[in-house]
Amino acid sequence: MISDIPRARGEFFNLIEIFFPQVSVGKRPFEVIDEDERFGFKLLRYGGSDGEKVLVVPSIVNRPYILDLNDDVSVIGSFCESFDVYMIDWGYPTVEDNKISFSDYIRYVDRAVDLISDEISILGYCIGGIISLMYASLYSEKVKNLILLATPIDFSMRYDPRISLGRIVDVVANQRFAYPKNRRFLRTRKIADLFGNIPGELINLFGRYMFFSYLPFFSVREEFIEEFLTYESWRDALRMYRWFLDAQMIPGLVYMEFIENCYKKNLLIKGEMKIDSKTIDLSKINAPLLNILAKYDHIIPIKSVKALKEVYSGDYEEIVFPSSHVGLSVSRKAHVELWPEVCRWLEERK
Repeated sequence: MISDIPRARGEFFNLIEIFFPQVSVGKRPFEVIDEDERFGFKLLRYGGSDGEKVLVVPSIVNRPYILDLNDDVSVIGSFCESFDVYMIDWGYPTVEDNKISFSDYIRYVDRAVDLISDEISILGYCIGGIISLMYASLYSEKVKNLILLATPIDFSMRYDPRISLGRIVDVVANQRFAYPKNRRFLRTRKIADLFGNIPGELINLFGRYMFFSYLPFFSVREEFIEEFLTYESWRDALRMYRWFLDAQMIPGLVYMEFIENCYKKNLLIKGEMKIDSKTIDLSKINAPLLNILAKYDHIIPIKSVKALKEVYSGDYEEIVFPSSHVGLSVSRKAHVELWPEVCRWLEERK
C-alpha cells in the first residue's frame, strides 16, 4: 500500500490540474513507443525536428517533467526545435520492483537506443547522468555525443556536507552501540531490506535541508538571488512544489548500490565499479562530452562534477552556469543563455 501512494498522488495532481492549470506540467505532446512489461519503464517520443536523435535519461529520484515544466522553461522544448527528442520515464516503482539495479536501468537504455537508432546523442540528468556514463562505458560504439547535467562523479569530499550527509547511513552503520552489545544498526542493506524501496520524500527532505543550509552562503551572490526573483520563478512556484511532492520510490537495490559503491567506496571515479561483472571505466569513453555544472549547487559539490575531466579521454568541454541544481532546468536565464549554447554545441557535432 505504501508503494502505491506515490502513484496515487501523481494521479491526484493530474486531476487537480483540470481545475488549477497553475500546477499543470509536462504538456508537450509525446507518444509512448515502448514500455517494459516487468518494471514499467517507458520510452517517450516528443519528435521535433528531423535529423539528429537525442535521448534524455532523467534522474531516478523525482519525476522527469522537471525537464518539461512549462512552455518557455522546457529542456525538452529547447531540443525539439532542432532535434528528434526521446525521453525515458522510469515510472513509479512498486514493492515488487525493489530488486531493480543499475544493470536494469542500463539494459533499458540500451533497449531504447536500439529502438531509436544505431548511434545516438544522450543527455543525462543527475543520477541519470551516472547511468548514461555507465552505458557509454559499456556501449561506447552506440553513443555519438554525451551531455551531462548536474552529475556527481567524485564522492571523496568527505568533509563537504553534501557528501558527508549522503554517507550518514554508512557512518552510523560503522558505529557500535551499547545495546545490543557489539551489534551494528542501520546498515545500508538493512534499510533497503526494511523499506523494500526508499521513499523519495526522504531524499527530497535531505535536499531541502541542504538548500536552506547553503542559502546564507549563496544568497550573498547577486546571480543566485536574480534566479529566484524572476517572474517565471514565482509563476511556476506551484509547479515546482508539485514536482517536489510528486516523488517516486527508489528501488532498494539500486539505492544500496549507489550509497555503497559511490558515496562510500567512490568506485565510479576510481574505475572499479562493476555492472554485470563488467568494469565501468570512464577513461575508455571517447564520445564528445559536454559537462554542465551549477555554480550554486546545494546537492552536489562542483568539485565532484569537475573531477570527470581528470579521467575522461575524449573531447571534453564544460559549462559552469550561475544557477542552482534545479535552476539549470527551470530558470528563465538558463533557457535564454544556457540551452541555446548546449544546442549549438550539439549541432556542431551532428
